[in-house]
Amino acid sequence: MEKFNKLSLPAVILMASIILGGFFYASQVNKQRSIERQQQVKIKQEKQNQLTKELKEQETKKQAEQSLNTCIADAETNYSNNWRNECKTRGELSNRCVALLDMTFEEYKKQNSRKSDVLATEDIGKEPEDLSEVIKKVIEERESNMREFYKERDKCSCGLPLEIADRRNKTLQDDKDECFKKYPQK
Repeated sequence: MEKFNKLSLPAVILMASIILGGFFYASQVNKQRSIERQQQVKIKQEKQNQLTKELKEQETKKQAEQSLNTCIADAETNYSNNWRNECKTRGELSNRCVALLDMTFEEYKKQNSRKSDVLATEDIGKEPEDLSEVIKKVIEERESNMREFYKERDKCSCGLPLEIADRRNKTLQDDKDECFKKYPQK
C-alpha cells in the first residue's frame, strides 16, 4: 500500500499535467485558428474595398469621358449652327436650305412624303415573328429617313469670308479647350 501511495502522487501529478497541457494546447490551437480567420476576413475586406475603389474610379473615368464627348459634340453642333446662321444672315443659302435648317426631322418627313417609320394598324395583330420583321423594317426606315434629312441639311453651307471663318474656327477651338478644362482626362 505504501508503494501505491508513493506511486499515486506522481501518477496524479502526471495525469493532471497531461490534462492541463491538453486544455492549454487546445485553447492555443483555437486561438490561432481564430486569429487566422480574422486575418482572412481582413484580407477579403481589403480586396473588396480595393475592387470597389477600382470600380468607382472606372465609373468616374467613364463619366468624365462621356461628359467630355458630349461637351465636344455640343461645341461642334454650335459651330455648325453658327456657321449656317452666318450663311443664312449673309443670304448665301437657298430658300430650301433656309427652310430645311429651321425644320425638325418630323416636319421634314411630312413635307417630303417620306415612308412612315411607325407601325401600321394592320401590323399590330401579326404573329411575334412577323412583328419583329415589321419592327426591324420600321427601324431601318427611320434610320434611312434620318440619314437623308441630315445628309440634305449638311449640304446647306457656304464659304464665309476668311475673317468670319477664322472667328468661327477660333470659337470652336475655345469651346473644345473649355471642354478639356471642365472634364480633364487622366
